[in-house]
Amino acid sequence: MSFMLQIEAAQRSPLDQLAIDYMTIRSGKPSIDFCCRTLGVLEKDEVIARRLGVAISTVRTWREVGRRMNGRGSCR
Repeated sequence: MSFMLQIEAAQRSPLDQLAIDYMTIRSGKPSIDFCCRTLGVLEKDEVIARRLGVAISTVRTWREVGRRMNGRGSCR
């Protein structure tokens, strides 16, 4: 990632960055890293689901995967 893109990314809120990352997922199946980052977003599940256009249960599933992987040390 170029220096200017890093600066731009640092200025985004975690929810905005998560939305951008979600739009770039081509397979429709988020990675474990994505699930870990979802866990780190402080907004409520409902707010994240609305922003990403997914079901609340989907956000809860991502967060649960993030929790499980965080316990294993797989999350950064």
